[in-house]
Amino acid sequence: MKKLIFSSFGFKYGIPPDANYVFDVRFIPNPYYVEELRPLSGRDEPVRKYIKSFEEADSFLASSILFLNFVTPRYLESDRETLHVALGCTGGRHRSVAFAEWLGEHYKADVGGNFGVELRHRDVDKTSEP
Repeated sequence: MKKLIFSSFGFKYGIPPDANYVFDVRFIPNPYYVEELRPLSGRDEPVRKYIKSFEEADSFLASSILFLNFVTPRYLESDRETLHVALGCTGGRHRSVAFAEWLGEHYKADVGGNFGVELRHRDVDKTSEP
């Protein structure tokens, strides 16, 4: 089955070399600098709520979906087996994880069986300073 992959990563650890598209979400304020959010990840509701408190988050998510709705069928109707969309923030723990999760949730609910959706969080468990 053809697959749409959403992955999160930290720019300080390098861009995933197999990504077809790389989205940079470092324009959203970093939850790392909020003491109570630092030990959490973008999978945790307090972090997701914090990120969504910025208007740019919803705008970026909506724009990303519009773009992906255009390119995904074209990629997956060709001879490609996967389309890999990598989302990056500084450390790969908060913002990129949240956006990858939101996009994954959206496409898992909306694909109608045309392709599978996979989530990857490469750097979520790394704990070094930004």
